[in-house]
Amino acid sequence: MNRNDTLALGLSIAAVVIVPGLANGFLSGAGYPLVGSAIWALGYGLGVVFIWYEWIRPLDITGPEGVRVDEEE
Repeated sequence: MNRNDTLALGLSIAAVVIVPGLANGFLSGAGYPLVGSAIWALGYGLGVVFIWYEWIRPLDITGPEGVRVDEEE
């Protein structure tokens, strides 16, 4: 990852945590606690899916080649 990717990841994570939290706080303070909680859950969940899709899914995570697992064990 280069500097721009690291910065984008950090800002994305901050936005995923901060924006839904602030929205929840403002809506709860305005008398809409259920809506605030729904916005928080939706924003946080979509943020996690976005971060997985953009940064974690493309990683090639495999085990070492040439290791064979016998089925009889």
